Amino acid sequence: MPLEGLQQVILSIISFSFGAKQLIRIKETVRLALLIACSVTIIGAVAFICFPRQLLGIYSSDLELRQIGVHAFRVIGSSFIPAGISMMLVIYFQATNQLQKSIWVSLTRELFLLVPIAWLLQFWGLAYFWYTFPITEILTTILAGLLYLKKNRRLYIVDRRFKKR
Repeated sequence: MPLEGLQQVILSIISFSFGAKQLIRIKETVRLALLIACSVTIIGAVAFICFPRQLLGIYSSDLELRQIGVHAFRVIGSSFIPAGISMMLVIYFQATNQLQKSIWVSLTRELFLLVPIAWLLQFWGLAYFWYTFPITEILTTILAGLLYLKKNRRLYIVDRRFKKR
């Protein structure tokens, strides 16, 4: 939920800056958003990885649920950091009128990766099924990162030249 709020904030800032052609402001906003997203997701990942029993205890005291849930929380928690990164990059694509990239990253996550990987891993059992989430998020983040760097490499090269002078 905090990342969805952050998405709404950066969407406005990046959209305005894109219209005003303030490329450095866009770059700084993305950098700061990624830093905040990583910080929030690290906290979430630590909570899910280190305290799964306590978190599950909020919802149920069933022993079987806790046994399944502890493993699930730890595996799913490991997907939080890449998920946060790809979420911020998807919003960047939307804000800078790169809608096709935004749609491709979202479709890749939900349709091309999540569903087929979940279907495949379910044959090995529930313990392996949970790996669907980190695998999907890591691959989606790689795709979003490559699309972001491909479009913005020139901005970073220009920025480095100015810093040398």
